[in-house]
Amino acid sequence: MANKTPKSSTSSGFVISGKRVLGNAHGVAFHSVIRIRKYGGSRKYIARVLHVGHECDLALLTVDDADFWTDLAPLRFGGVPQLQDKINVVGYPTGGDNISVTQGIVSRVGVGKYSHSDEALLTVQIDAAINSGNSGGPAVKRSQVVGVAFETLNDAENIGYIIPTPVIEHFLKDIERNGKYLGFCSLGVHWQRIENKGMRLLLKLESRGLQGFSGSKSVESEKSQGILVRKVEPLTETFKALKPNDVLMAFDGHPIASDGTISFRGSERVLFSYLVTSKYVGESVELTFVRDGKFKRSKVTLRPMKQLVRVHMYDMQASYFIYGGLVFTPLTFPYLENEYGKKWDKKAPIKLCDHAFFGIPNKENEQVVILNQVLISEVNIGYETFSNLKVDKVNGTQILNLAHLVQIVTSSLHLAFIEVQLEPDHLIVIDTKQAKSTHDEILRQNNIPSDISADLKRHIS
Repeated sequence: MANKTPKSSTSSGFVISGKRVLGNAHGVAFHSVIRIRKYGGSRKYIARVLHVGHECDLALLTVDDADFWTDLAPLRFGGVPQLQDKINVVGYPTGGDNISVTQGIVSRVGVGKYSHSDEALLTVQIDAAINSGNSGGPAVKRSQVVGVAFETLNDAENIGYIIPTPVIEHFLKDIERNGKYLGFCSLGVHWQRIENKGMRLLLKLESRGLQGFSGSKSVESEKSQGILVRKVEPLTETFKALKPNDVLMAFDGHPIASDGTISFRGSERVLFSYLVTSKYVGESVELTFVRDGKFKRSKVTLRPMKQLVRVHMYDMQASYFIYGGLVFTPLTFPYLENEYGKKWDKKAPIKLCDHAFFGIPNKENEQVVILNQVLISEVNIGYETFSNLKVDKVNGTQILNLAHLVQIVTSSLHLAFIEVQLEPDHLIVIDTKQAKSTHDEILRQNNIPSDISADLKRHIS
């Protein structure tokens, strides 16, 4: 594949304690060099990335040149702004060299998807435009930072979003606690609302609430409390505690309403996942739930979510392996976008979309490995139309991930044939002697320098 011409982009940021600069992760993703210019100055200083949190779209940088920090003072953080608060968003939007200040009103606070990572975290919506280049700038209320500008709503005028201070503080404290960014926790529970009276009767929820179980009076009516557990991800500790058809009533003592929300402040409500993501990796929480009409409690330790199909590949190189002209790679969201465009969810094969959206890993390091394409040669005649099909087995062995496939293939080269079973019911047979004799020519014809990505070379048997 030909190398793309390097491109430049601009982003904003601001100084915080410890001679650090806070900005957006999407402003430094795949960077080669980062240069920072101070307000009012013309010199650009080389910056160094300290930590990146792609899930929360935050990055922490520093500048080693002591001159940069002259006359700079760190900004202080405030709390989550109230609805109708006036916010000033400061930054350097594309199209000019001078600083820009845009004022907006806080219109909503809630849990929303971050477009950079598809992660659901707390967000603040404001009626102010956040243009390209503005991202990473501080959102200020009365001289205190209440958020970081990071995205805007497509097809809408003057609707922007800022990353609120609870998310920022989690990112910074995570680094402080662990010496590196570990990420945000997941409970690993797939759930649905319980708003139907018949369902509540079936689940034996009527006339039951947290009162009498925790010893404290619940702020929620028992008729509007609890969510139905439909599935629990196997690689979580929650898998040992909860079962399908349990009713999760409270998370760490916070009652969960039947629509999955918890009390945030006053009359405001947000999804209970806000509480989950506010915890740190390795922390234990108490789950209160109803099973077969009886209250139960269980403590679980929280970890980041394990993905069967990676949502992003920022600052990572794609893994691949080529054998007999067959190109194997893991299924990822970026791969699907590259193959089928930004609207890949409407164009990609249903099977691949099903793996991407609903697939859950059952084993550690599990991946969906696919046959990307066939580089035509005499060794693979008859298979040239096969592409974007999931690999099921190689020589009768179920494939766990791409590294496992590499091990199986390279340890079977003494055999006469390599058999590859693809979903739904395709079979590929490769003659190992012919694969060896055509190997170099296949790579040469397709201008491919290596038959395997660097990260997989240690798995060759």
